[in-house]
Amino acid sequence: MKTILVATDFSVPAENAAHFAIGIAKEISANVLLCNTYKVPDDAPMAVQVAWPLVSEEEIEQESDHKLIQLIEKLNHKDCDGNSFCPQVTFKSEKGEVCQVIQELAHQKDVELVVMGMAGAGQLIQWALGSNSKRMIDVAEFPVLYVPSVATFKGIRKIAFASSLSGDELEPLKFLCRLAEPMEAEVIIYHITSSEQKRTEEMEGADTDFYQNVIRKLTYKKLRYENIWHSDIYKGLKWIRNNDEVDIISMVHHHHHLVDRLVNGSYAHKLSRFTRIPLLIFPHQ
Repeated sequence: MKTILVATDFSVPAENAAHFAIGIAKEISANVLLCNTYKVPDDAPMAVQVAWPLVSEEEIEQESDHKLIQLIEKLNHKDCDGNSFCPQVTFKSEKGEVCQVIQELAHQKDVELVVMGMAGAGQLIQWALGSNSKRMIDVAEFPVLYVPSVATFKGIRKIAFASSLSGDELEPLKFLCRLAEPMEAEVIIYHITSSEQKRTEEMEGADTDFYQNVIRKLTYKKLRYENIWHSDIYKGLKWIRNNDEVDIISMVHHHHHLVDRLVNGSYAHKLSRFTRIPLLIFPHQ
């Protein structure tokens, strides 16, 4: 992994996410690309109804660049002590929609991980980048790490992966093993299941297939598998979330039935509203 892209709107939660990304980058010897997107008044939906000041696109871009340079100075000052790998931090100001710009940059720069911030108050979450962070869960074609404003980087020693025993979890788990190895972190595959569901899985051979097609293909030594015995998947996820030893929770975002998404949202969306632990979401293959 060579580049981590950090989307920022210069809010406090977004800056916290950037510090967290720097912490990871130092551990895995990766560089960091900061990205801010902007719109010009003529592009805004309500532009004709609002008395916008006469500001050119060039001036808006220059202001964005200036703020990004200031952020880089903060990151380098606070996070590079001279005793470890110091990531090269570059920046990009880009006109357009946040999700589209990040998608394009991720492909252009061979980005493997995108980091975004979110801020919470109690059980209500406010996304640092507004609805864009939430939408990114649905449209991203790459792993996205959502960092709560209360999360502080103190090293990564344990990464939890919530598994549904699906074959498409092989690549996400390979990614986690590559991420964990330089940090010597443990990767724990948690499968939330009940006694009745387990019997069904055994009858259908789901557990055997997962072992043969996924577990056996992973060579990372600090990897283990555990069952969480609970009939309610979301409550099982909350148990993982409440585990103080877990530094990152990860899962694949499965696109559920449209009606279910409208009423309840996916488990990834649900967990993101409550978690105080950084949440790493992989796209559904």
